[in-house]
Amino acid sequence: MSERADAVVIGAGILGASVAHFLTKLDFGEVVLLDKGAVCSGSTRYSAANVRQHYTNEVAIRLAVRAVAMFENDEAELGGPSGFVRCGYMVMAPAGEEKAIREVVPFQQSLGVQSEILAAGEVAARYPEIDVDGIELACLETTSGYADPVATTRSLVDSARRRGLRVHEGRAVTGIERKDGRITGVRTSDGTIAATVVVNAAGPWGDRVGRMAGVEHPLTFSREHEAQFELPPDFGELPVTSDAAQRLYFRPHGAGRLLVGEGWPKEVEADDPETYDAGTDDEHVARMTEKLFRRVPALRDRVRYVTGYSGMYDITADWYPIVGPEPEVEGLYSAFGGSGHCFKIGPPIGEALADVIVGREPAIDISSLRGSRFADDRTFSSVWGPGNRA
Repeated sequence: MSERADAVVIGAGILGASVAHFLTKLDFGEVVLLDKGAVCSGSTRYSAANVRQHYTNEVAIRLAVRAVAMFENDEAELGGPSGFVRCGYMVMAPAGEEKAIREVVPFQQSLGVQSEILAAGEVAARYPEIDVDGIELACLETTSGYADPVATTRSLVDSARRRGLRVHEGRAVTGIERKDGRITGVRTSDGTIAATVVVNAAGPWGDRVGRMAGVEHPLTFSREHEAQFELPPDFGELPVTSDAAQRLYFRPHGAGRLLVGEGWPKEVEADDPETYDAGTDDEHVARMTEKLFRRVPALRDRVRYVTGYSGMYDITADWYPIVGPEPEVEGLYSAFGGSGHCFKIGPPIGEALADVIVGREPAIDISSLRGSRFADDRTFSSVWGPGNRA
């Protein structure tokens, strides 16, 4: 005899955990969360976890503003600690790209982002460790920062467990069952679960899971490298910083460490989520290190490399996630294709999608994220061009 549930959520990364969390908050009957690995064992685990609000499009800005409020009040909103640190987020633009800041910051401010535009000299005055050579303009969000992706995801899942969520780790989905265009359940490595609602939050496996139900949403994949360095004692404060001139980002990483990664646009390092290497290599670390030393010269010969690793982006054609009901299959919902955005906006996406599933109108309209936007030619763009910067 098969198991039964009111909803099955596939994937226990940030999006799946968020949807499951908010479905249980709304008392949506029996909710099951499945993952072929473990909770937060996929791409979310290696997220840089920057919590910023610098976006071009209204839906993303509204989600990001809501996300900051959630991380600031994580015990109440996310069910437990998220490791959120409010240190600010700054984007620095070289000559020729400063127009992106001038155009988008007033729009962000109109939607509630606490951001200000800074000239290069003002950046140097606030953060004397940063060399502003080649920088024309910057914007600074004072309420943003970073969080711990593993702690956040586990808090979402653990709090939902206390409300009755059933979590099955190491249980792979092998098929999605349908009848007369409607979801009837999922087949797994440990039997079938009958359900009329299935949420595909499988991250880099989202395209494959979608195809099990006859839904096609192509993804590309990119391996993303990060490195951690030990800072010298009493080093000055830095915000989460996006250096558009060098396509680099860096941020504090707890007490005494700095996290560094390469930003977009850059060459895609194609890979497969089944086989990719979660480590990094000397070439990537050396390139990131040299860029860091150019921007923060006081660190040259004063930091110690600690560790490096790589995660994976599951990228849609317009660099925005696919979220919402799938019209071809009643009861099937998608929440994947994070494209490097979805740790920070994952919780409010989960909140809004849970509202849609139970038939409530969400506080933030996420209908523009639907998968049909590609066929309807209603895709997203960014003032920064292709990539996940905004």
